Amino acid sequence: MIKAFANRFLETARDGIAIWWLAPIIPALVVIPEFAQHVAEIQLGMFASEEQAKLASESSTRMTFGYMKIAGLVLAFLATIRFWGARSFGHKWWDLRTVVWVPLLIAIVLIVATSFPGTLAEPYIGAEQAGYIDIAFALATLPLFTMLVRALAGDQNTGLKHAFRTGWFASIRMVLFAAIFWVPLQWLHGELHTWAIGASVSLVWIMMIIDSLVVGLLATYAGTAFHHGSKLLSEPVGSVAQSA
Repeated sequence: MIKAFANRFLETARDGIAIWWLAPIIPALVVIPEFAQHVAEIQLGMFASEEQAKLASESSTRMTFGYMKIAGLVLAFLATIRFWGARSFGHKWWDLRTVVWVPLLIAIVLIVATSFPGTLAEPYIGAEQAGYIDIAFALATLPLFTMLVRALAGDQNTGLKHAFRTGWFASIRMVLFAAIFWVPLQWLHGELHTWAIGASVSLVWIMMIIDSLVVGLLATYAGTAFHHGSKLLSEPVGSVAQSA
């Protein structure tokens, strides 16, 4: 079991990068809008000083590009899950006819709905208590993420009952794998912006190019971690090795 777990983690580490040449359009979904936002930030003089960074960060222009970046991040994350899932079933990832739409939509609606109770209760019970509610709902509904991943992949056997009966360990593995890659990449994403303030123009451009790639890795590693983690340890994941 430990060996299978370690092998699955190593597959995730490899495939989160491999997707960049197997389906480069997927990381491009977020890398391009992220870099476009950096171009706008540089033109706004955001990295000239800390004061200018604060002013530029509140610019409507930067916020517009930020919304585009977030949309690209979500799309790249979902497309990564779809890519590996479709691959494991022998489907073309861009052919959305093989997505199991009803369970997918149910999972999305329930995930979104269970994120609201803490927010709605916060004015009455305070932020700390509301945070506990959010944590409780997140833990209680973890299998919804396995349902989302399997439906997006094209697994016809997925559903609420199946997800909550078989998805607990898989959902924990998904979150764990994603966190291992997300935390250091998110840290680097934040630090690149800090390091860029007051740097020379050429160095700022280099760091923002690197940062765009880092954000792309955030999406592809999170998506790969969710797909690979959602599968039973005895199941193939549709990885590079499987197709070699």
